[in-house]
Amino acid sequence: MTDFIRFIGVNKDTTTAGPGKRLEFFTKGCIRGVVSPCFGCFNESTWTFEGLSRNLTVDEVVQICDRDAWNRQVTFCGGEPILQAKALVKVAQQLKEIDPDFHFVMYTAYKLDTLMKYGLKFTWVKEKHGTAMRDALLDYAADVEGIKFDESKGEAVISEFTILTPEDVQEVMKYIDLIVDGDYQQEKRLTTSEYMHDGWFIGSANQRVIFGPETVKSGTLKYIAADEYNKQRANKAHCKCCGKMVDDTQNFCRNACKARYEERKLLKRTLK
Repeated sequence: MTDFIRFIGVNKDTTTAGPGKRLEFFTKGCIRGVVSPCFGCFNESTWTFEGLSRNLTVDEVVQICDRDAWNRQVTFCGGEPILQAKALVKVAQQLKEIDPDFHFVMYTAYKLDTLMKYGLKFTWVKEKHGTAMRDALLDYAADVEGIKFDESKGEAVISEFTILTPEDVQEVMKYIDLIVDGDYQQEKRLTTSEYMHDGWFIGSANQRVIFGPETVKSGTLKYIAADEYNKQRANKAHCKCCGKMVDDTQNFCRNACKARYEERKLLKRTLK
């Protein structure tokens, strides 16, 4: 497995990628997008494994987050970030060592309880999926087995990839605070507006918000349904820094968030 991550883009201060304003990374490549795409997916350019992307090492991503995630809120979406979860977990682990306040959201079209039980496997077929996908999966996978070879060319034409083991999925949940799982389903879209509302970050009602560390500690899946999560947030005030729900009389969840917010406000004023 390589120690770099393929990205296609990054946005700063995004308000529709999790609680609060977040540094949002878009990973490159989505098996589901190639094989059976989610109708209505807003980010079709991230599906393919071919084309433009930028490779960043784990250390480079850590530096970018430490520099640009002023409120310590980071989101990994895609594409399908869980394909590169082994490297992304290293990022999250290192950043939480730098500052335990770092908070991570990750999206995946896969159901997390299935991943917890079986891990993530995929059978790659050259004539259906192309060599770019195989090259990428060779970088990401925990293991790969050549099932069928073209003897004349000396290359695999069918391979079985173990992208994540159940143990790898446990590591993901240790360090990723919120995992939004399930495929996007257009007919269950949670807003009738063309774009997501600020503070909304779950696309369709079938998806779930899973609490990673709590699930690991309890041994059972801890989650809240997408529509219920949005209702809770709609009825509460939010910290101006990290976006956590607070009492209506509060602007910040704690003094550290107030200090970060004021520091950011002063910096923006200085740069004008």
